[in-house]
Amino acid sequence: MKKIIEASIQRAILVGVCMLLILAWGGTAAFQMKRDYLPGINNTTLLVSVRAASYQADQVKQNVTPKLEDAIRSSDGLMNVETNSYDGGLLMNLYFPMDFDMKQAESEIKQDLAGINLPSDVGAPVVTRVTTSSFPILSYSLTSNNPNINDTALRSTVEADIAKQLKSVPGVADVRVTGSANNGYVLNVRMPDLLNNGLTMDDLNQSLAAALPNWTTGKVSNNKDSFPLTVNGWNLTDQELNNIPIKNKQGISIPLSKVADLSHSLTDVKTVSRTNGKASILLDVLKTPSANITDVGQHVKDRIQQIAPIKNGDVSLTVMLDREQELNASLLGLVREGLLGCVFSMLCVFFFFRNVRSTLLIAVSLPISLLATTALLKSMGITLNILTVSGLIVAMGRIVDDSIVILDNMYRKYQESKDQSTLHALASAVHEMVPAIFASTATTIAVYVPIAMVGGIISASFSGFAWSVVIALIVSFFVAMLVVPAFAFMGWRSDTSKAVTLEPMMKPVLRFAFSHKKWIASVSLIIFIGAAVFASTLPMNLLPSAKSGEIAIQIELPKGSSIPQVDGEVQKVENVLKANPNIVSYSANFGSNMTPQADDVFDTGGGYIQQPNIANMSVAVKDKNNLDQVIADLQKTLPGLSKK
Repeated sequence: MKKIIEASIQRAILVGVCMLLILAWGGTAAFQMKRDYLPGINNTTLLVSVRAASYQADQVKQNVTPKLEDAIRSSDGLMNVETNSYDGGLLMNLYFPMDFDMKQAESEIKQDLAGINLPSDVGAPVVTRVTTSSFPILSYSLTSNNPNINDTALRSTVEADIAKQLKSVPGVADVRVTGSANNGYVLNVRMPDLLNNGLTMDDLNQSLAAALPNWTTGKVSNNKDSFPLTVNGWNLTDQELNNIPIKNKQGISIPLSKVADLSHSLTDVKTVSRTNGKASILLDVLKTPSANITDVGQHVKDRIQQIAPIKNGDVSLTVMLDREQELNASLLGLVREGLLGCVFSMLCVFFFFRNVRSTLLIAVSLPISLLATTALLKSMGITLNILTVSGLIVAMGRIVDDSIVILDNMYRKYQESKDQSTLHALASAVHEMVPAIFASTATTIAVYVPIAMVGGIISASFSGFAWSVVIALIVSFFVAMLVVPAFAFMGWRSDTSKAVTLEPMMKPVLRFAFSHKKWIASVSLIIFIGAAVFASTLPMNLLPSAKSGEIAIQIELPKGSSIPQVDGEVQKVENVLKANPNIVSYSANFGSNMTPQADDVFDTGGGYIQQPNIANMSVAVKDKNNLDQVIADLQKTLPGLSKK
């Protein structure tokens, strides 16, 4: 090893050229590296959902569930099946082994379910796979600022146009919409007038079907004389619709207006979204798995600002979630931490070594180690995400440690060996520290390598974090052993500076510790036991939680409750929130489009279907330091609303 160290010191120019190439390689890799908010995690759960609007839970369990289970029973790799039957459909969770090819599993399950024979009034099975791309990178809330854009227009035509334009952005996989509906009519049939004219509901339906071949109906309400009506592909005025002839077999014909009232309304309302009590639309933008989050996020932001209603100010746009901004903030944090690390390291080195060259050496070793690590991570197919960035930040402190230790020993050895050549003294100083630094690096690596190798959801989630630390430490070891001595030797011959030493201060402390061994051991043992006790009381989570200044409220009504009933309870809560001076904004979402959802990609326990009798509200407080007090006040106030 000593010969290698001497060779690198003697070839400092060659080492410098190699470092320039590594810096260029690392910089290019950092620029080209795929960026994402979370690492690509292979969640081995598939969700199968089926809609059966007219079926009760027992009917679904008896008539639908067995057919699905028989169809997928022989699927390769399937370990377990959980089925949840409810009023209006079912959700199946299919579990596969970790590291299983989930693309193959998804394709095979779809093939198995393609030929299944279900009742005609039951929807086709939908297979969903939970990945990091299943969660939105951007969420927007849209509200109307123009009196000419009423709630009906906002939730139908305006929403459809905005969602359509966002879906055309390269890299966008889907735009999920909450609060949208179809623009149509509500037809209120006056039953006495219908009967007095010798007509029936069948006559009305047949006449409408003949006059409007493309007409469709939404979900028919409990009153048979009132139902939503959607007209597709026809540009008819209200007067023309009111004049549609209603006929029977006896030849009686009267205009529609004689027996019914037609009014504009929203049809097929499945979900409702409100922000600060006003009707709103919630748009969730999802990217494709291979797309770069920063590119897609920026393209979506550019496109949405050019959409006419938003550009003109007719529609107000509020950003609810921005993963692209959060990732960029983390990357900027890495740069900031790196610069601060360089500055403080340089100050410490300059204080102790009193040498500008040594100070600059520390500044050089940091970017070399980080950029080389980034290049190696890219070659391994690891993305630049929130966890890999965290790993680089964690490793940053250890990167400088090795170089500082080498520099310190080089100065000490040089001052003690004035009779030796500079090359031999510096090489001996480095070689002397190789076992200690190698042992220190190896023990740290031994902590992180199992995280990447253990398998399961932990390895899938944190392998990028672990490899970031491990590679950075390995690179920093070679930088400290080969690069720092080579650069230091380039101007060492004329060096006459003296380093600051702490030995006079530390010797009395060490003598005291050696002469009171039992006392020191007892204190250390007490500290260890106390730390273990306190550590056992810490809460355990896969990821840390943080105070975001937001409160989540869930309102649950009895099963079978209609959207208007849920809306009534939500409005009661909104009135309380509106009157609270500590609350800056609030939003509510309720209803269900029966789309399978998951809490997060780390959840291997399956997914769920948002039920229409449940409303979810998000409340933002003015001062997040006052969050606990606001929660306590709401816990006292809100439960009493259900009794009113």
